[in-house]
Amino acid sequence: MVFAPAPVVDVDAVAPVRPTAQRQLPTARCAQPVTGETQSRGLATRGRLTHGCLLPRRGRGYVRKNRAGWGTQETVALMQWAAGQVIGLYPESVSVIVGAISSAEGGPLRGHRSHQSGRDVDIGYFATNNQPLTHFRAMSQRNIDIEKTWALLGALLSTSRVQYMFMDYNLQALFYRHLEREGVGIQTLTRLFQFPRGRAARRGIIRHAKGHADHVHVRFRCPIGDRCQ
Repeated sequence: MVFAPAPVVDVDAVAPVRPTAQRQLPTARCAQPVTGETQSRGLATRGRLTHGCLLPRRGRGYVRKNRAGWGTQETVALMQWAAGQVIGLYPESVSVIVGAISSAEGGPLRGHRSHQSGRDVDIGYFATNNQPLTHFRAMSQRNIDIEKTWALLGALLSTSRVQYMFMDYNLQALFYRHLEREGVGIQTLTRLFQFPRGRAARRGIIRHAKGHADHVHVRFRCPIGDRCQ
């Protein structure tokens, strides 16, 4: 395993570059055998998925609550790895809720504009006091566990595989200030967050999207060799 837990990330860890070696990835644990080479094709908003990997309903540190659980092997591997990193840091933690990824062959998914090519995954936030959740829940300063949630998001960002994260702007502010208190520099914060430049600013990996106070939408980069963008 080449990645390490990253509750706080540095500027180099989130540089917006494509990975250079597929061997860096952990191995995906799919719910059923993959019969061919997984391929993400086209756009996240107009694409397809072939030979997708189905994320098992339960795994170390997560539980999937949506039937649309197919992704690229990279998407599934990174989700499983990051959830496992949280358990490594918080052995008694409840599992994070995973929502939609893509349908078995990708394409339009009811209730979503994207999630069409196996590279998008909806992930819930952790609640304070290690409260177990059965579904996505709207979060605010009163009930979100910022530290533990950032352990998950920071681990994903540390891989340089994340293209975007979409979350509510008010929650961005909470994470931004948490990292400020942890001593993260302004250069890293500016690269990571759209906040405080306004909801419409097209800057940062983490950006505002309406309806994302109860979950964060993670979009991974196109895997090497796939016909996607």
